[in-house]
Amino acid sequence: MSTPPDLKDLWTVGGVLLGFQVTAFSWRVAQESRAAEQNKIVWLPPADYLNLLAMVLTSIGCFVAPVVAVVSVEALRAMLGLAALLFLGHAVALAGHYELYSRGRNRSFVWWPPQEKVAILLVALVVTAYLGLILVRASTESR
Repeated sequence: MSTPPDLKDLWTVGGVLLGFQVTAFSWRVAQESRAAEQNKIVWLPPADYLNLLAMVLTSIGCFVAPVVAVVSVEALRAMLGLAALLFLGHAVALAGHYELYSRGRNRSFVWWPPQEKVAILLVALVVTAYLGLILVRASTESR
């Protein structure tokens, strides 16, 4: 049986993860700012909302809630895992937004292309399975 991580260890991991999340979001905002300067339509694709949700989970769940003693270290660990899954899903869905999963086809330049829809559906399935495993584990540990 492994020893549970200490809160400071999770804060370190959360800080690094949040740094990557903010960097990715800053890059997307810079991309859209360049498009706006060229009088093109700008938007945040649904993939970016996965990253925004991951940033909220990391910030509130990892830093704010433990400081005010709202969550346990186990809950923090679960939230950090969920934030990491969402951030990874953001990268997969963003590739779908740019329609990179097809060879030699031109982009459609729509707000939510089919490839991004499939990617977000897959992310939702993985997140659901993860949350299910967390709940099953929590119920077996409470016995």
